[in-house]
Amino acid sequence: MFDVLGWEAGTRIDIAVHAGTVVVRRARGGEYRLNARRLLHIPVAVRRWCCLGERELVLVRAVPELSALVICGQERLDRALPDPRRLVDAARAVGVHVGGSGGGSSDRAVQAGGAVSRPAAGSAGSGSGRRG
Repeated sequence: MFDVLGWEAGTRIDIAVHAGTVVVRRARGGEYRLNARRLLHIPVAVRRWCCLGERELVLVRAVPELSALVICGQERLDRALPDPRRLVDAARAVGVHVGGSGGGSSDRAVQAGGAVSRPAAGSAGSGSGRRG
């Protein structure tokens, strides 16, 4: 991710918080730096302000045009994303014929979705539940 942003070890950054999300920006006079291994340390106070638990899984999004990262914790994502139960209940299988219309164009469109890549057996899942 740092390669996408062009950030090297020692890159000066600022760390800010907005709406429970951590925003990290490249800044010439930034108070913080990427360490020698290009790891980013988020201060404890910032993690607390954003309700990020220790070892919590987060979503990190690079914004190259702004030379920034946006880091969202599980709690923030749970509030921002649609209700997963409602999505699961409303989901329809891909590749299943709809309404027995005899192979019309709508059937072909649904069947085309059957070619969607699926994770290989044994690949990592998305992880559920909050850690911390």
